[in-house]
Amino acid sequence: MPVSAARALGARVVIAVNLEADRFGRGATIPSHGADPGDTPPITPTAKARNGFLGLRHIFGAERALKRELIAGPARPSFSTVMIESFNIMQDRLTRMRLAGDPPDIHITPRIGHVGWLEFHRAAEAITVGRAAAEKALDSIAETIAELR
Repeated sequence: MPVSAARALGARVVIAVNLEADRFGRGATIPSHGADPGDTPPITPTAKARNGFLGLRHIFGAERALKRELIAGPARPSFSTVMIESFNIMQDRLTRMRLAGDPPDIHITPRIGHVGWLEFHRAAEAITVGRAAAEKALDSIAETIAELR
């Protein structure tokens, strides 16, 4: 939140809107789930000697493990989920640090964490939630402006 930049540009009242307030914390701890039930165990030298070659089973087991790592499943986060949650943690920490150093006069935090970054089709829903949060802050905004007079 560029509160300091707004003040440097001459803003007398700074109203900050934090759209990330309730994104942090969902999936921030990602436990290790271990192997999936369908995964094949690694081929041991004994099994290799018995089969004479690695066989298709080993290749498909590696393919399944790679797919699990990148795409995931219902109980396991995907690579992109881990990256997005890491970004959410970083963004949350930066926002908290900036707000602690230079707090705004009014801080509005609409709860839109349930709307994903790429869910543009839910814009009307996010706007409605944002409008309601702004309307709740109208009294505080009026009081802050009245103090300046």
